Amino acid sequence: MANFTGTILTRAGRNLLAKAQTGATLTFTRVALGDGILPSNTNLEDLVSLVSEKVSLPITRIEVVGDGTVRLRFVLTNESIETGFFIRELGIFAQDPDNPNNEILYAVSYAGEEADFIPSPQVIRVEHVIDVYTVISNAQNVTAVISDTTALATQRDLTELANSFNNLINNISTDQIQDGAITTSKIADFAITTEKIADSAVTLSKLANVSYTPAPNVIVPLNAEGILDLSATYVKSNVYTFRRVNLTGATSDYELQVGEEAYIEFSNVTSVPLRIAVPLVTCFYQILVVITHISVGNLDYMLLPNNTTYSDQFSCWCMTISGNSDRLRSAFFHDLYSGSADVSPYILTQFVSIGTRSSFVMAGGGNTVSVSYSVWNNTATPWISLGSIASYSNQNLSGYILIRRLR
Repeated sequence: MANFTGTILTRAGRNLLAKAQTGATLTFTRVALGDGILPSNTNLEDLVSLVSEKVSLPITRIEVVGDGTVRLRFVLTNESIETGFFIRELGIFAQDPDNPNNEILYAVSYAGEEADFIPSPQVIRVEHVIDVYTVISNAQNVTAVISDTTALATQRDLTELANSFNNLINNISTDQIQDGAITTSKIADFAITTEKIADSAVTLSKLANVSYTPAPNVIVPLNAEGILDLSATYVKSNVYTFRRVNLTGATSDYELQVGEEAYIEFSNVTSVPLRIAVPLVTCFYQILVVITHISVGNLDYMLLPNNTTYSDQFSCWCMTISGNSDRLRSAFFHDLYSGSADVSPYILTQFVSIGTRSSFVMAGGGNTVSVSYSVWNNTATPWISLGSIASYSNQNLSGYILIRRLR
């Protein structure tokens, strides 16, 4: 989050606070963020709106702290943002007690050069629970329009809930539990242990229809991301699944996790940045490239590590139905059809090992099939970005790419 040092009451906010101190209700309605740049001589107290509001966020919780301030909670999410922006300004809005249909910019804060960038959800999903404080002095009636559409809990919320629940559980006796209230379907596996059962708390008279044979089938639950939990806890086999991340149009590198695949579409371009950060030398990737259209000419495929070329640092061997080649190149190189114009569409599968700095390619379609193997001989240059794919002779390409991290 941007470095907002504190909120400043606007003149309209001070007037509203004066009314609240005489009995009017102070109702906060929302929090807004923007990317406006204020002139150096701007007095924040004079503002009646944000310079460039980009997103409006509902208030999810309000708490009067007791020291003349109020704590407002909102969830910063980028789900409604089409284009990323720098968060420079923050505004707290309240209802006009003289005209409930009007809003007043009650307080503002400005981060200036210490702004933070929030990307669009196509790049990465963002969700942060944020508390902001502002002055209410000794106003007696302070409320907020609370949204029930967003529900995220902080660690403090969970701790308070856990303590409350534990206090409730610790004070329940067997006499307070109705007959038939607890069934096997309501009890999680291993939830009840001998240490948790008081002496003589469970008797034969309290047990009915007890089965010593466990059910043969277990419903596999979803994890926190809504994906089937295929861990060994629930599935006793080597089952694997991939979660897809859309990186079409991404502007920064994303660290693909093991079990994730990136999807990229491209149209009428000479090169395509893959936007994959390489965190470890042990990473191993599979790249599937489907070229649906190329402009006229012989298409020689290249993978440019770190999105650049390195003159004569790659040993490349290529075998096609029309001939073989063996030479130094400036990137990982593959020739689909030696000495001839290539015909789209065609499919290319590439395996990339960061540790051995090598690439193996199999390709087919149009009028040929081919295989190639390339090694990056320079081991001193760090490989930090998987790189870009490009055509050797700058032909325009259209199609899509799937990138899977296997290790």
